[in-house]
Amino acid sequence: MAKDYATEATHDEKPPSLAALAYGRLYADITSGRLAPGQKLLAAELSATYAVGLSPLRDALNRLCADGLAVKREQKGFFVADLDEGEFLQITNTRLVIEEAALRLSIAYGDEKWEEAIVLAFYRLAKTGGSGDDGNMDFMLTREWSTAHQEFHFALLAASGNDWLLTFCKKLYEQTARYRARRRMLSSKLPIYVNLVQAHKDIMDRCLARDADGAADLLVQHYKTSFELVTGMHFNLLEKPRHMVPAFDIQSADGRNNLKVG
Repeated sequence: MAKDYATEATHDEKPPSLAALAYGRLYADITSGRLAPGQKLLAAELSATYAVGLSPLRDALNRLCADGLAVKREQKGFFVADLDEGEFLQITNTRLVIEEAALRLSIAYGDEKWEEAIVLAFYRLAKTGGSGDDGNMDFMLTREWSTAHQEFHFALLAASGNDWLLTFCKKLYEQTARYRARRRMLSSKLPIYVNLVQAHKDIMDRCLARDADGAADLLVQHYKTSFELVTGMHFNLLEKPRHMVPAFDIQSADGRNNLKVG
């Protein structure tokens, strides 16, 4: 399935609506932790902060509720959705299943453009990140790291050829971003054995080598490590998420080999 992996603006694009602009600002502030879990979202305050009217602001808040990032309580208004470790466990386990499936499809279908896209995405990620050898992860607090990190993970999955999978991956990523932001706000010091840039490079290298098993194992381990770092506790995550995905044969991008997924 041929596709472009870089999103480019076209001359026909319309400027975003006020509701879309408000949504974007609120989304960024919620997922970054600037608006804290459980915080009440006062329409008048937000309207002044974002310089938008109440009507587009309410549209944005309702959209955030649909995305699970905010909640509306009867006669009390809107609030940032709370964080819950049990829910985070469910989100992470779901990511393990869905993203492993998407990654395996991407490795099977991905062409040279896909390979170039993940190399470029990693280059940008590495530029924003430190080595982490001393345990100092201050770079994780920056908007640049957050953006590069998201773009790298989505680049890995971009060649899956399944828009539904990618939509679910995006929604799950949005939810986990809030938990990661909360952990970073508490402390940017991580255990010294965690080298986030190298961990992402290892995943990229396995993808470029078309080693689906190796790449999937590293991705799963990366998410498990992230989960434990965020929560500070050990939970029983899925050990073999691929066993929940039915096995099926797909044809590789060059059309020469059939690859088994699952």
